[in-house]
Amino acid sequence: MAPGSDLHPTWYPPGGGQDVKRLEAVPGEDREFGSFCLEFLASILKRRPDHVDALKVAAHYLTKLGYYADGLTLDRELAGLFPDDPVVLYNLACSLSLNGIADEAFAALETAVRKGYRDAGHLLDDEDLAFVRSDPRFPDFIGRILESVKGMDA
Repeated sequence: MAPGSDLHPTWYPPGGGQDVKRLEAVPGEDREFGSFCLEFLASILKRRPDHVDALKVAAHYLTKLGYYADGLTLDRELAGLFPDDPVVLYNLACSLSLNGIADEAFAALETAVRKGYRDAGHLLDDEDLAFVRSDPRFPDFIGRILESVKGMDA
């Protein structure tokens, strides 16, 4: 099966009734543009389910609009396609955090850093990681990560 070929029907239209309050919190202009983008991307992926750039942008807009489970579906697919891409792995960690899956989010973050992710400041400020940062394991985790980043950059 081609990458993404089974994803179009499950995420478009997105949500299936989930995250409605989150979607309502997105400003109208952003919501309209994001919805337009998702419709456009779905049409591309219907014809070309292996279009990786469309999958990446769709995952971004699904998450931005609050369709966290759908965004996670695409981020997992992308991580399978690009297991060595630190940004893809970081985005997977964000999706896992937004879906309340702390153990896998920690593992994805650790892998992202091992594969080259270096933006510790973003990791500390990214709202998508708020759930992970609220976990009691986070202080020890971030200490280890910062040490490993410092060691890799030396």
